[in-house]
Order: sequence, then structure tokens, then C-alpha cells
Amino acid sequence: MDRTIPAVLAEITAAVAEVRDVARSQQDGARARVADRLDEMFAGATTRREVRAAAADALGLWGGAGSFSDVGSAEADHAVRRLYRALRAGRSWLLHAG
Repeated sequence: MDRTIPAVLAEITAAVAEVRDVARSQQDGARARVADRLDEMFAGATTRREVRAAAADALGLWGGAGSFSDVGSAEADHAVRRLYRALRAGRSWLLHAG
């Protein structure tokens, strides 16, 4: 994965959208609300510090939030794993402006 801020933000945004889409298709209101909250957390984040802080906060939600660990389908599993990878990239010390 490209570690530039724009690329990482784009992947986080796409991963959040995928989680939201899967949640809505499975009528999982809790995960859909978490996706909305994640969008809010990254809104306006443009610097390395802001992205890393938002990703840290988002990963802090990981254990609760509708629980990400109890996915019930392959679609949900894929979406949750993608989101986790994207958030980890957002925490990376290798993140740079580009």
C-alpha cells in the first residue's frame, strides 16, 4: 500500500464505505453507525499527525463498536479486515505527505 497521506485516507474512506455497505445490506445498524462515526473522525484530517491520531482513535473503537470481531459472513469479514489494514496504515510511522 502506498503510504502517502492521500492514498491512506482514500483507502480508509473506501474501507469505511465498504463496511457501511455490508452493514446496510445485512441490516446491521450498529456497524453502519460505527462507519458514520469513522467518517466523522477522519473528516478534515490532512496532516500526518491528524491522520495518525484519528487512526489511533478508530482502532480504539475496534474492540466494541458492534463488535468487529464477530463477523457473520465472508462479505463482512472482508470489509472488516480491509478496514483494519487501512487503519493500521494510518498509524504507520512510514506515513508521509508524498
